Amino acid sequence: MKIVFIGSRDIHLLGGIENYMYNLSTKLVEMGHEAVVFCESDRKAVETVNGVKVIYMKGPKSNLLCKPVVGLKATLRTIFREKDVSLIHYNAWPPSLWSWMATLAGIPSLMMGHGHEWQRSKYSRGQQKVLKMMERYTAHSNKHLLMCSEAQTRYFAEHYKVQAYTMPTAVDLPPEVPAGKSDILERFGLTAGKYFLYMGRLVPDKNPDWLIRGFKAAAHEGYKLVIAGANPAMPQYVDKLHNMAKGCPDIVFTGAVYGADKDALLRGGYAFCIPSTIEGLSIVLLEAMSYKLPVIASDIEANREVLEKDKALWVRPENAEDLRIAINRAVASPDELEKFREYNYRKVADKYTWNRVAQR
Repeated sequence: MKIVFIGSRDIHLLGGIENYMYNLSTKLVEMGHEAVVFCESDRKAVETVNGVKVIYMKGPKSNLLCKPVVGLKATLRTIFREKDVSLIHYNAWPPSLWSWMATLAGIPSLMMGHGHEWQRSKYSRGQQKVLKMMERYTAHSNKHLLMCSEAQTRYFAEHYKVQAYTMPTAVDLPPEVPAGKSDILERFGLTAGKYFLYMGRLVPDKNPDWLIRGFKAAAHEGYKLVIAGANPAMPQYVDKLHNMAKGCPDIVFTGAVYGADKDALLRGGYAFCIPSTIEGLSIVLLEAMSYKLPVIASDIEANREVLEKDKALWVRPENAEDLRIAINRAVASPDELEKFREYNYRKVADKYTWNRVAQR
């Protein structure tokens, strides 16, 4: 089969959707299929990455318009320039607005849901209403629907009366030895086993600001909080986080991390923190579990889908006091956290690896 993926940002700047498309397309190529990935970018280029043809396309500098416009351009290029396409795999609803064009051209397509865009706080209330309306439209205009979590599959069945199927996000299990040389712990004055780790985009929905409040109020002597992430699109929010951390030398910002640096931070963490209000099915949560990191998690449906009730420390979203209590408990009870490690690793190994998802 020749499978075209549409809907990611630059594949070299891996976020959740990019991670999904990049890893799934790579596994499909290893299985003998052909894969093409379209990315929105600030440049026009074509390259081959792990056997995957990657096409970079420019779009407007608008959170609301970029994905639909690039989705249109990618759909037209697929129809008129790519030969023998078996399937278009649209990721999230904005690029899938043009799936009717693929249908007219005789190319089957599906839409993969990664979360509810209209819930994200980066959009105004007016924009959120438009996004929710468009989600409803694409729920009915796309014949084949996949969702990255059971929670989203249930949502589409309950609210739109349509049948979707769950195809979860996944990870590769970490190698037994480090993926490469990294001096990131030395660079930032970190000691393995002595820091809490947040890893992800710095956006309000993921609540790193609430995590900073909770950490500063906790009795965290001997432990640091590492904030590993960036967000060039929201510099004011990133500045706010840095200002909140002023006066607390135990809070460390590393910026976005990839490759050996990311591997080293995950290997050295004491516990992983995912305090989000909104998630699809978080790849970085699965990664943390695959590294046997205990988890402090917000009590939301997406996190409950992969974490057992008694195998994590749970907090309410946007609640600094809950985070303070959870951090204190983690520091005071290392034996309790030790019980989580192997179980969480096995949960990922049994259900959430790219090999399993690619086969499905």
